[in-house]
Amino acid sequence: MSGELETAALASGGGRLKWKREHADIPPGTPCANCETPLEGTYCHVCGQLAEDFHKSIWKLTVEAVESLLHLDGRLFKTLPALFRWPGQLTRDYLDGKRAYQVQPFRMFLVILLIAFFVGHAATKAGGHEVAAPEVTPTINSRLVTPGGEAMAEFEREVMANPDMTEAEKQTQLAAARGDWVAFSRSLGADVKSRADVNAAAAPKMEDDGAEQLRSVQHWFDARMQAVRDDPARFALILEIWGHRVAILALPVSALMLTLLFAFNRRYYVFDHVIFSMHSLSFQLILLTVIMALGILTPLAWWLLLLAPVHLYLHMKGTYQRSVIGTLARMFALWTMTTVTFTLLILLWLYLGFNEMAGH
Repeated sequence: MSGELETAALASGGGRLKWKREHADIPPGTPCANCETPLEGTYCHVCGQLAEDFHKSIWKLTVEAVESLLHLDGRLFKTLPALFRWPGQLTRDYLDGKRAYQVQPFRMFLVILLIAFFVGHAATKAGGHEVAAPEVTPTINSRLVTPGGEAMAEFEREVMANPDMTEAEKQTQLAAARGDWVAFSRSLGADVKSRADVNAAAAPKMEDDGAEQLRSVQHWFDARMQAVRDDPARFALILEIWGHRVAILALPVSALMLTLLFAFNRRYYVFDHVIFSMHSLSFQLILLTVIMALGILTPLAWWLLLLAPVHLYLHMKGTYQRSVIGTLARMFALWTMTTVTFTLLILLWLYLGFNEMAGH
């Protein structure tokens, strides 16, 4: 896995362990270990160092390490129920300055994102794949396509019966739907290579400059396609690593789309949209994590995705305090922009992974 996401999550998870620091570990009057000022409370009033005894048992160190990672203080158990039941009020409270009971939104977003990747990886390994499955489940006639289900079988039949697709294109689509990224890598390589060969055959008929550019593009494709065919597992691993990095872009992209939706409303600022995005994406990631975990047991878990638009509606209406029609209209516009922008993010993800195969 990529180290950047884990490092950021660990850094964000650090902080003062408030529920363990209501009383000093060292008795009042003891000289501060740093400046030797007699202590009067939990922290030295001169240098600010924590009045703590650092000679601790293994058990205490383990408990504090877990607490530091997940920031397990009382705020977590107040923030999560509010995120599930009253998301609009949670965000509205944060924007209005009522933040003492809440976990910091960015810390929560990063840690939940990290957990989602771990669970997704474990879930797909349990399902018989070596690499993480895509986070978006294909649909056919508005029905979820899940591995092993009837909808998946119907999807496979329709793909194989499509006369407009080449054999390589069919195998690429089926591999992506199954979440088999090793097979996807091989099929994609064969498909792009065949297209490059067709274009190369037409190159001598073109002008010299155009032919030279086409040969250059073909060389770029050939080098990487050969690397993909030689080591599809490495390509799948690179896609997973870049998936972690590109996932972070969902946050600024979401905030930008909301900024455009409320561009003519001076009541809201970009900061407001960033906080809304962090809370909303945190819930969607928790929902996806639960679905992936339960999906090991039953494909019916994917029906929980229907909770996503319901939560988004309650969240937007509570935060921005719009009418029902206004909220639904903005949800539709947000869905349209999300479809376009996240498609571009997926293409960026594939390009970055494909391009990195040059170093093979």
